[in-house]
Amino acid sequence: MTEYVITEASLHQWLVFADRKCIASCSNEVEAEKAMMEHSARGLRSPEPMSMAPAQAATPAGTPPILEGAG
Repeated sequence: MTEYVITEASLHQWLVFADRKCIASCSNEVEAEKAMMEHSARGLRSPEPMSMAPAQAATPAGTPPILEGAG
């Protein structure tokens, strides 16, 4: 679970932290709370579907591909 902290840094600057990382700088506390809620909502969405295609092996530049049956 993500830990959120909203801190007043100066007169018109509020910082929003998620797990000790600053995620937003806002001009008032209401905007800071909104930023926190939006960040939390993004974390609750299901992840994007991942491609199931096998990874292609990278061949260094200038290296000819190995051909089966050659030789």
